[in-house]
Parts: sequence; C-alpha cells; structure tokens
Amino acid sequence: MSSRQRTVIIFKSESESTDVYAETLLGHNFQPLFVPTLSFGFKNLDQLHAKLQTPDKYAGIIFTSPRCVEAVAEALQLAELPGGWKLLHNYAVGEVTHNLALSTLQQLFTHGKQTGNARNLGDFIVDTFDGSRNLPLLLPCGNLATDTLLSKLAENGFCVDACEVYETKCNPQLAECMERALKEENIEFMAFFSPSGVNCAHEYFKAHNIATDQWKLVAIGPSTRRALENLGMKVFCTAERPTVEHLVKVLLNPQDSRERLLRERAAAAAADMA
Repeated sequence: MSSRQRTVIIFKSESESTDVYAETLLGHNFQPLFVPTLSFGFKNLDQLHAKLQTPDKYAGIIFTSPRCVEAVAEALQLAELPGGWKLLHNYAVGEVTHNLALSTLQQLFTHGKQTGNARNLGDFIVDTFDGSRNLPLLLPCGNLATDTLLSKLAENGFCVDACEVYETKCNPQLAECMERALKEENIEFMAFFSPSGVNCAHEYFKAHNIATDQWKLVAIGPSTRRALENLGMKVFCTAERPTVEHLVKVLLNPQDSRERLLRERAAAAAADMA
C-alpha cells in the first residue's frame, strides 16, 4: 500500500466509539474526517419511564441503536433500572449499543450484538427466544424506525410494545461541516452509517450541485446500501456490520464485499424463482 494516507469522510454522529474509529483507521493508513449528519431530540420520556417501572409486564427489551439506550437512561433520570429487567430477554443491534447498555444501565446484558442490523436481529430473536410470547417486548425507537424488525416479530407470534422516544433530524450544522470537510485534499471514500444519514447528505449534495461519483461510496449495512442505490448513488462496497473492523475490512478488500453482494442477489433471485 502507498505511504500516502487515504482520506475517508465518515458520516456518523460523534459518540464514544469515535476515538476507536479514528485510532483504528489511522492505524491502517486511512485519515478519517467525521461529519455528523444527524441531530436527535428525546420525546415521550414520561411514558417510557412508566413502562420501565413494570418489567413484570414484559418479556424483555430491544435496543436498535445507542440512542435508544440513551433514551432509557434519560427517562430514568439517574435512577437505577429496575432489577427485574436483568431476568428478561434483552437484545441489542451492534456492539456499541450492547456496550452502552452495559455501561449505563447497571450492567444490563443484551443478546444479539453480533447481528449488526434489524433484519438479522429479528431472525436471531425468532431462532433463539425461549420465553413466553404472551408478554410483549419493549421497543424504544426513533421516528424514522423502519418496520423490518416489527414485521418479522409479528409474523412469528411476538407482541411488541413500540415506544417512540426520539426524533432524528438533519444536523443544522451539516452544511458548515461538509464545507470544511470537502476542503481537504485526497478524499477517496465516503462512508454512510444509516439511511437517514444518506438522505441528509444527499440533500446537501443536491442543493450544492455536487456529483458524488468522484468518490467511492461505502455503505454500512444493507439498509444503508439500499438507501444510496434508491437515490441513484453508486455504492463502491458494503460493510456487513457497523463496526470499525468491518469498515476497515471492506476499505482494504472491497472486492470481497462486491462478490458477497453478487452471491446474495443470485440466491435471492433463485429463491424468487423457486
């Protein structure tokens, strides 16, 4: 590999994992530029607080993002999570969300961190759940949550109590952040972490008449890939899961990602014809 650092714009809100991403990418000769595309605001926390006080009425809780864990912590207002939740079936998408639940909710352990997205988590819950399906699973979620997980669970006889606890909006400083990032030289990659982040970035590109085909676009997860493709943006490669290790893997070996996608599409086409 050339000694020249290869610059990658990371469309990701700053979090506890930002330092890990920066350190790991720099260690592989990639220069990361973080551009937070989204802003968040909590809502319905009184309603969530009331639900959290009655773990006996639930089969468990599902966290689909770090923001959901933060909403629970905010709703508790520094009080401890009732201990009954630790006895239930609790789940999280991704290691960041899993680790945040451990650190902020009195070591609440969640299953499924290796699944990486809502579709895979739904499959995991269906395949491994061994409790009663008469009680609902509590699902704190955002206003842009898709029906992927809800549909999968409903189809398999689960009850889900979805509680909208935060709103996602485009970061009001996005244009300023973008202008600063695009002044950097040698930008090679842009990595997108969510469909909503894709939409906000696309609004900026469209408003400023910027063509994205001058960069290699990297999607984190299949839903993000589909969001890019639906907007006519060409995807260079796709990371399977939202971790820096998976991002580095596809940056270094993009062909593996493209071959995997071709295999997945061939399998889906064969299943449709069956």
